[in-house]
Amino acid sequence: MPRLLFFVCFRRRVTPLGLQIGRRLTRLEPRRRQRPKSSADTVVGLVVLFATFLVPCGYVLSNLREFRRE
Repeated sequence: MPRLLFFVCFRRRVTPLGLQIGRRLTRLEPRRRQRPKSSADTVVGLVVLFATFLVPCGYVLSNLREFRRE
């Protein structure tokens, strides 16, 4: 327990560069313009997102008898 108090009391505070209070993060190079996504990109993204969550849930629900403890 004394070691824990030692580390808490004498811990160094480190602020990552660019995240200092009162300053904004400045970029060294100009940002590229973002082009709007096509509807096909959006559809593919939504299908992948929903499949990621629904396929494992469907597998578990379809094999629920095997997962139950008897």
